[in-house]
Amino acid sequence: MVDPTTSLEQANGQRSLEEEMRNGIRSRDEEILRLRDLLIQRDAELGAAKGRLKMIEQGSQRLANAIGRIPIPGAARLIHGLIRLLRGSRA
Repeated sequence: MVDPTTSLEQANGQRSLEEEMRNGIRSRDEEILRLRDLLIQRDAELGAAKGRLKMIEQGSQRLANAIGRIPIPGAARLIHGLIRLLRGSRA
């Protein structure tokens, strides 16, 4: 014959274990969502930075093209050197 007290304790222990497992799964799911949100935010920041960099590169390219049309001898070469120096300082 099964002891009712032992059977009740086992059932309570089983429920307690199941509750712990549910809590563990719940906290794991919350952590996954938190990390996913951080990843999405990082990707958005990276995209914005790449966009700003592209705009800066296009601006310096337009400036270099405009400088190439300056009719002063040697000025274009001097300004191109300055642009390369500025690009190197940002890296």
